[in-house]
Amino acid sequence: MSDKRVRKASHSFQFNVAQLLKQPTGARRVYDIAAADVPPLDEAVKVVAPYHGQVRLTRIGTGILVTGELQTTVELECTHCLATFLGEMRFEVEEEFRPTLDIASGTWLPPDPDQDVATLIDEHHILDLAEVVRQNLLLSLPSSPICRPDCRGLCPYCGQNRNEGSCDCRT
Repeated sequence: MSDKRVRKASHSFQFNVAQLLKQPTGARRVYDIAAADVPPLDEAVKVVAPYHGQVRLTRIGTGILVTGELQTTVELECTHCLATFLGEMRFEVEEEFRPTLDIASGTWLPPDPDQDVATLIDEHHILDLAEVVRQNLLLSLPSSPICRPDCRGLCPYCGQNRNEGSCDCRT
């Protein structure tokens, strides 16, 4: 098993894996990530810091297995008081990518109908991790984000943010 633990810096989520696809099963590349060019998540979530972390690309029989841990900072809205706040998100990535072109012969490989297009290695042998990172970050977001553990929320009668002061409403 070839274990190339060469740590390379990457400022994007695109990797040319042509040489790795020529390697035997078990060959590995490790990349330190410092990237800010991931597509927007959606209107409710804004990424406000670059992604940092590390990914490992491992040659497997059918393609490349990508595993890693990443982190970034996102702007969230508190479900109790509706204030925006910054939350640090840490999440894992684990996905299998398959080539669309045979590296040795240059012939097109038959598509697998169950394969997600986001996990295909293109004809230039570029593995694009951006969509997988976006999906994994979305899945790791809290379903009910709270700005702080002692958030007092909004008054149900007048809407006053109770973290900023009390109101004259009856309890």
